[in-house]
Amino acid sequence: MTPVEAVKFVQYVSALWPQQRLEDATPDAWYAAGLKDVDAADARDAANKLVVDKVFISLAELLTEVKAIRAGRIALAPVPAPPAELADEPVAYREAFHASLRQMARGFALPKQITSGAEPNEAYTAARGGDRDPLRVEAIRVPCPWPPCRAVVGAGCVDGQGHRLPAPAHEARLRAAGLLEEGASS
Repeated sequence: MTPVEAVKFVQYVSALWPQQRLEDATPDAWYAAGLKDVDAADARDAANKLVVDKVFISLAELLTEVKAIRAGRIALAPVPAPPAELADEPVAYREAFHASLRQMARGFALPKQITSGAEPNEAYTAARGGDRDPLRVEAIRVPCPWPPCRAVVGAGCVDGQGHRLPAPAHEARLRAAGLLEEGASS
């Protein structure tokens, strides 16, 4: 997050929690104390999740929720191995590994799904909720742009309470995947 984004984010927090006192120096203090290491979209998503349960909010609670969001992204896919040529250079290998992890946590550079062309077995299908809806399979190849959901690549869409949708995906995600034309409704 940039300092300008921190100012806009604190204004957003003030709009979500109007009863909370925020000073003119709050954006600078929050930026220096941790927002500088956070993606602005992740911070906004964390605030949107916390506003449901919190009367007041602290920077620590926001950062904890951002960590949970990032951990959820990492849990969805294995971290790609660093290049094999770095195997004999432990420091460079570790640095490349951590760079991949940071990229995944931010929602970028997620590894592509490796497929053999074979149909998934029953155990896999059951673990995925038994859902082999071809529309859903195609839709989860792009992130969901609907703000309350924001499911990352490979994850199914959820409603405002975090429950999986009975539909294949949100209309916005279907459009983003090129599966629904503008103006059409599912």
